[in-house]
Amino acid sequence: MKIFSKIFITAFLFVAFSAIGQTKFQALSKINTEGFQKSQVMSLISDLSDVYGPRLTGTNQYYTAAEWAKKTLKNWGVDKVYFENYCDDCMGWEVKSFNVEMTEPAYMKIQAYPYAWTESSNGVQIGDLIWIESHSDLEKVKKQWSGKLQGKTILIGSAPKQNMLFDALSTRFTEDQIEEAEKSIVPVPSKPLGPSAGDIDLVEDLEVIFESLMRKDDAFFAFLKAEGALSILGTTPFFPGIVHPSGTYNFRESHVKPVPFFAISPESFGKLKRLIDREINPKIKFHLDSELYLKPENNVNIIAEITGSDQKLKDEVVMIGAHFDSWHPASGATDNGAGSAVMMEVMRIIKASGLKPKRTIRIALWGGEEQGYLGSMAYAENHYGKVKETTRKKEVEKISAYINMDNGAGQMRGIYLQGNEAVKPIFEEMLEPYAHLDVDNLTIQNTNFTDHDVFDYYKIPGFQIIQDKLNYSTVTHHTNLDTLEYVPERDMMINATVIAALVYQIAEKDSRLPREE
Repeated sequence: MKIFSKIFITAFLFVAFSAIGQTKFQALSKINTEGFQKSQVMSLISDLSDVYGPRLTGTNQYYTAAEWAKKTLKNWGVDKVYFENYCDDCMGWEVKSFNVEMTEPAYMKIQAYPYAWTESSNGVQIGDLIWIESHSDLEKVKKQWSGKLQGKTILIGSAPKQNMLFDALSTRFTEDQIEEAEKSIVPVPSKPLGPSAGDIDLVEDLEVIFESLMRKDDAFFAFLKAEGALSILGTTPFFPGIVHPSGTYNFRESHVKPVPFFAISPESFGKLKRLIDREINPKIKFHLDSELYLKPENNVNIIAEITGSDQKLKDEVVMIGAHFDSWHPASGATDNGAGSAVMMEVMRIIKASGLKPKRTIRIALWGGEEQGYLGSMAYAENHYGKVKETTRKKEVEKISAYINMDNGAGQMRGIYLQGNEAVKPIFEEMLEPYAHLDVDNLTIQNTNFTDHDVFDYYKIPGFQIIQDKLNYSTVTHHTNLDTLEYVPERDMMINATVIAALVYQIAEKDSRLPREE
């Protein structure tokens, strides 16, 4: 009798585990079919970039894109789709027309794009160019230039070094780089996988980085305006021909708005500076027709949910997200249209596959990330509790995990675990079916400076996807070349499908993912 019972129990367990395995792989098979054979991710990124980009915070263009995302999610049958406002005084700013030229000593078309939230020029303006190396010591600048800036255009900063294009413009992580990251035993390594790996104090860094540093130019801008300066020309030492107009953060209604301020290419800057060094004074002709306006209704996060099917677990949530806003000189394809399109495709895949996850799956497309996590911070304070207070709302305990994508359009290679050792074996098992795609690399390392930092701060398991760099940091990041041409289809399909499988498995677990101590 005992022998029979043991055989029966063994047989029962075998059948049960086989059924569980079969059910899991049947679900993954449906996800793979939908994600690889019926993918819509490139159609989504085309809409987001070509039709609805750019999506600068506060603008009508941003809100139009948000309405498109909301409608698209609703058309897929996602259970709940809604907006949540995040800022009452973030201003919109849009360019209608601009041009920058050198007219003397010889004509030159200057490669340029205006920085955001700068004032219009009130028609065509012409003035001499002068050079100010730095305004870090404003009193020194005032002493040297007071009374001398009327009708002048200022060339600000140092000339970039020559770049002979010996370095590769586009790269993928090597096996050695990935292996080194996987072997890391501390969250903040001496040789991080990415350029922004480290610990972040959300409160301190937001105040220091996104307030003090963003406001550091206001007094200089006010001085130039009072002195009657016409405009400013600056550059970033990027690769040749690239214009990089990110860096003005005068987006709130109360902020000082600069005189017309243009980012120009390294080559244009270099020539202008060399002429000044030879005591040949260039004459600059320009105009900027731009519009500043305040429409708080434009400042929305897009939230959508697939409601969980399990009566006990449906109140728990697996969240995915990406920031929806972009900078203005291009269509915002890699930063962060790619991340937004992938996460939208994750929702479509799960819904179209007919799967019924136990937990609720929620997507959040954040606004204002480029201005200091405005959207995700407002959401967290509303749902989880105030940043500087220790009291937390019960909703914090309902989030099993948050997964973020915001490092360009490169293929997923794994996950930054943000120091959370306990999730490593869980993710290893969940990603094992996709090992052949080389997406299962896990590192204890942190990365930061995007929206997952907010969730990590609240001790919610928040993770960022490791992605191949491609040309994100060399060509497209905040530049005039952030366009669809730099978004590879295969990478996008892999990202959406693997994340859909990962999210579904997290939603099916009997327990929430373990939290950091």
